[in-house]
Amino acid sequence: MTPALYERKTTCGRGAVRCAAIVLLTTSFLAVSAISFPLRAADEFYAGKVITIIVDGKGAYERYARTFMRYMPKYIPGHPSMIVKAMPGASGVKAATYLDKIAPRDGTVIAGLHGAVITSPLLFPDTARYDVNAFSWIGNATRDTYLAYVWHTAPIYSVDDFRTKPIVVGGSSIGGAGIDMAIIAKELFGFKIKIVSGYPTSNDTKLAMERGEIQGTIANGWSSLNTTDWLAKKKVRIIIQHGSKKRPDLQDIPLFIELARNDEERKMIRLMEVREEIAKPYLAPPGLPPDRLAILRHAFDATMKDPDFLGDLKKANMEVDEPLSGAELAATVKEISETPPSVVKRLITLFAEAKDLN
Repeated sequence: MTPALYERKTTCGRGAVRCAAIVLLTTSFLAVSAISFPLRAADEFYAGKVITIIVDGKGAYERYARTFMRYMPKYIPGHPSMIVKAMPGASGVKAATYLDKIAPRDGTVIAGLHGAVITSPLLFPDTARYDVNAFSWIGNATRDTYLAYVWHTAPIYSVDDFRTKPIVVGGSSIGGAGIDMAIIAKELFGFKIKIVSGYPTSNDTKLAMERGEIQGTIANGWSSLNTTDWLAKKKVRIIIQHGSKKRPDLQDIPLFIELARNDEERKMIRLMEVREEIAKPYLAPPGLPPDRLAILRHAFDATMKDPDFLGDLKKANMEVDEPLSGAELAATVKEISETPPSVVKRLITLFAEAKDLN
């Protein structure tokens, strides 16, 4: 734009300022027109439509989505309605596969899933057969500290106890944080744990803990734990926290990554703990029309700043911590997808050898 504007000034003589203003206004008009036409098209498309938000299951993911459902439509031209649909399975891989292979690519279906959908194609290429970089990334709602905690009757009070006192921990399946981090804890760091998988959702894992089938978990989200009253009633003890930094209210709880003995183990843990930093990613199928992706990204960002939305989350003990825009999320996903093959290979080997979890 600058060279063209300069040329106009040199040919207009005394009318340079006026000429420059005309050019600037013309350019601005064209730019606004170029933006407004897609917005009008999106307005016409979304008017009277229903947007479905796919979630991996009950619990925190559904609660976040249902809160989005109440606020996000007002920032979308045409003000469509929204509904939430649960599609549990393999920590979001089932839902991500649905987005990739089946869901309409018109902006009427989006998803709020587990961060594991980003790492699964690297670690479990036989089951997670999709390209993470092809998805239309809308934004990440929050980071979510994952925790290792035990039921109050378990004989575990410290990290050292995990190495000397056998207990039973549980989760969904390989590919889910609860099972994956348990395998790493057992195989790399000598935790004396029996691992039970097969619980469809984190809520089912919690019910199993209440029934006494298992005694704890090696990785469950803070937001998920906060759907219970366990901390207030001292039903559980937090032993370890995951991630690169400690929560302000858990400064006395050690980080899992502190167990790493060398750089490769640290890289392995960092790859796995991306799920904490990208805890609530929202995405749409590949090939979404650019104007509709722009609309959804704008609506997501606006919702994340809506004081009423934030107030409702706070009332429900849910947080917004370091959210990411769609562009930031897409860039992070690309970076994760380029993890060194040697780190990925060691993790794949570790999980393959742990098929007999017990």
